[in-house]
Amino acid sequence: MELAHVKPGETLKFVLDSDNRQLHRLTYRRNAVHSVVVDILDGQPDATIIDRPLERRIVDASGAIDDSLFASAQKAGLSDQVTLQLAKIFGWDIDFALEIRNGDRFKVIYEADFLDGKKYRDGDILAAEFVNNGRIYRAFRYTTPEGDKDYYDTEGHIMRKAFLRTPVKFTRISSRFTRRRWHPVLKKWRSHKGVDYAAPRGTPIKAAGKGKIIFRGWKGGYGRVIMIQHNRKYTTVYGHMSAFKKNLRNGGHVKQGQVIGYVGSSGLATGPHLHYELRVNGVHTDPLKIKLPKSLKLPSRYMVDFKQTIKPFVAQLEHWNETLVAHAED
Repeated sequence: MELAHVKPGETLKFVLDSDNRQLHRLTYRRNAVHSVVVDILDGQPDATIIDRPLERRIVDASGAIDDSLFASAQKAGLSDQVTLQLAKIFGWDIDFALEIRNGDRFKVIYEADFLDGKKYRDGDILAAEFVNNGRIYRAFRYTTPEGDKDYYDTEGHIMRKAFLRTPVKFTRISSRFTRRRWHPVLKKWRSHKGVDYAAPRGTPIKAAGKGKIIFRGWKGGYGRVIMIQHNRKYTTVYGHMSAFKKNLRNGGHVKQGQVIGYVGSSGLATGPHLHYELRVNGVHTDPLKIKLPKSLKLPSRYMVDFKQTIKPFVAQLEHWNETLVAHAED
């Protein structure tokens, strides 16, 4: 019975009989769409569930970056929910903390549910474009006949890449990859073979890609560190952790985005940060500059249907760009 799970913010309305002695009707309003009405007939409850119909529409919004992504998206009429989707879709190609510029543009085509002519809630993004520093990125939602749903570029490559761009939500980059850096603890010049992401102590650290843990423990200046092998070519390193995620062990496997530990300052560190390394065939490589491995592509048997599905959205995005060009020439 739904009345056993009433939550704060939901509404209960009681109607008594003419003598104000017995309950005549109880209305439980969970939200604007869903309600339960319980009538008391001859001393017995009779419940009716009322679900008001929602109208699904396809809507769009566009804008330009003149502040942060969220502030600019809000000015364009996008909710935080849709903006988070947008950042997640393009986050494999664009570092929204470091790479967006004033003048970058975005357009989003998405689903929304309406109630009595007013938007009730936002749904999934169907297609989107982000122009970052002059480079155009596009993504389209596609569901295979088997029901697998994901986002793909125009050529059918999945937007999800083999590696996350950044494995932690950071406040700033405190040290970059360099061959010569003054070490703040050792007080001498030495190379810095990774990127340091400053973040509050305890911030979750995520595996950049799926792989096998080849080391978990204490290792000299790294402090608490986890090393993950991703196939035979790539290895990632996560140092200075305050703690490891429970139930992780050497030889165990992790998924992309899985939390493996928490930001700290163990080992040779002056403050809480993640020291992150990416090694390619054993050679240290700058994580901020390396071209990440390509993602998988839709099987060829789906490509005709995929192209047909995205065709109207491609046309809409092209029309938007043509309109921008025309306005710029006026």
